[in-house]
Amino acid sequence: MNNNTLCFLFGLFLFQAEVSIAHEGPGAHLDHINEALEKTPDKQSLYIERGVIYSSEAGMYEQALKDFQRAEKLGPPVAVAYELGLLFYRRAEFAKSRTYFDRYIGQFPDYAPAYEYRAKASSQVGDTKQAMADFNAFFRLQKQINPGSFIAAAKIYASAKEAGVDAAIALLDQGIKQIGLNPQLQSYAVRLELQRNRPEQAIARHQSLKTMLNDSPAWKSEMAELLLDAGKPAQAAAFLDEAEQQLAKLKATPARLNLLQTIQKLKQQAVSS
Repeated sequence: MNNNTLCFLFGLFLFQAEVSIAHEGPGAHLDHINEALEKTPDKQSLYIERGVIYSSEAGMYEQALKDFQRAEKLGPPVAVAYELGLLFYRRAEFAKSRTYFDRYIGQFPDYAPAYEYRAKASSQVGDTKQAMADFNAFFRLQKQINPGSFIAAAKIYASAKEAGVDAAIALLDQGIKQIGLNPQLQSYAVRLELQRNRPEQAIARHQSLKTMLNDSPAWKSEMAELLLDAGKPAQAAAFLDEAEQQLAKLKATPARLNLLQTIQKLKQQAVSS
């Protein structure tokens, strides 16, 4: 059995375990595993499965560690390396976490999630170069990517001497191209455009979110702030007036009252500009 097949089978095992937990809840799932362990106390996969629940669902890290260490003795230790990497990552033991991801990737070089977590662990220990290399591998291997992964990578790129803000924005645009226009990705790109002193590009990016964010008072307030930064107080004031009028028609909530205060402060800035 080759590495790709082993990787697929182990990934399938993890997927089935997650589906089972989501379907019946961790408590009921633990009961089933405990019953199965009474019948087959030396089955490696059952200890891994129970350890996954302890680690990811219950936050019971010591119990998870005991199960994973037991599993290491009952079968190939590498079968447990990914979950041990996650466990130590969750415990903020990033250097130790990396050693397990190293071990797992060495055996299963096409398993994308291991690269993402090793990238995050590498970033935490200051190894930015490795983090970027691993994120590049992750993006190459993973077919469906959530926005959070692009943002996590972009933050590392933006802080790195080897890459920088331009590379971070290019990555965010790659994400938008792959998954479609996304408020999280575009909003972070707006921040980075401002960071590299490109207010017009920031305004254009925010404008692209108008329909998606329903032309809301919050969107108008953020647009006004961008226009103020760009030295366009009259345009900013018009957006702020519209936002204030919209809020007046809506039921007052703490969030809307806070937004109204923000709008009023921005209006003062627009007048004094």
